[in-house]
Amino acid sequence: MESNFPPLEQIKVMRRKLGLTQSRLAKNAGVSQSLVAKIESGALDPSYSIVQSVFGALADEGKKTELTAGQVCRRKIISINYGSSIHDAIKLMRKNEFSQAPVVQKGIIVGTVSETSLLNAVNDGKKIVGEAMTDSPPQVSASTPAKTLASLLLIHPLVIVADKGKPIGLVTKSDLLEKMY
Repeated sequence: MESNFPPLEQIKVMRRKLGLTQSRLAKNAGVSQSLVAKIESGALDPSYSIVQSVFGALADEGKKTELTAGQVCRRKIISINYGSSIHDAIKLMRKNEFSQAPVVQKGIIVGTVSETSLLNAVNDGKKIVGEAMTDSPPQVSASTPAKTLASLLLIHPLVIVADKGKPIGLVTKSDLLEKMY
């Protein structure tokens, strides 16, 4: 019979990655600590039901420790007005040490500016942020897993975290890396 579980050698790796002791894993799985130790050392070939319990406990613990957008986001959103001058946007971003920021118009996020878009705007002789901005960043809920954020941040410079459509924070690559590592 083929199982959907990782190799038994992964139990120790996964347990350590989650910061669990053998005793804590054993308690969560409903088995003894010595049984977990024997499985990890390769001295015991456990039954399917024990493997199911151990990997189930590891999965449950992994869900508890998985970061979400609400945990990662920066709650203070510093944005730049659509009609602001390029010069003011550059000053604001330098002062706050940001490489990108959301652009708002009448209280709604309508786009993003970055160091790159501002540099291009200066080179092209553009005067206001609205002429320099790129598309509006994606919005996610506070419960969105960090893995999803990581995928979005490969494409977008920032992600807005919203609750019932109202922005409550934002996440950049730097924010996510800081929380994950």
